[in-house]
Amino acid sequence: MSKNLLVIAKLVAKPGEAENLQRVLTACVAPSRAEAGNIHYDLYRSTEDQNTFLFHETWQDVAAIELHEKTAHFLQLTAEAASLLAKAPEVTKL
Repeated sequence: MSKNLLVIAKLVAKPGEAENLQRVLTACVAPSRAEAGNIHYDLYRSTEDQNTFLFHETWQDVAAIELHEKTAHFLQLTAEAASLLAKAPEVTKL
């Protein structure tokens, strides 16, 4: 079994806030990909519901994701996204 950590995070924008949320989420992609423990970090937008976004991430190990969650770009994402979300993000770590 792989020691890599897969993270899937589903975020849903409030009505009328999808473009703002996409801007906030997109700003986190490049710096996250540049982190030492990152294997891949992709953002998707649903074709069925334009308010729904999905992060699909792979990290080398638990320590890498713990470091990621303390970075300035991740903390900025969580702060800026808070008022744009219809509900709390659904995050699954595998």
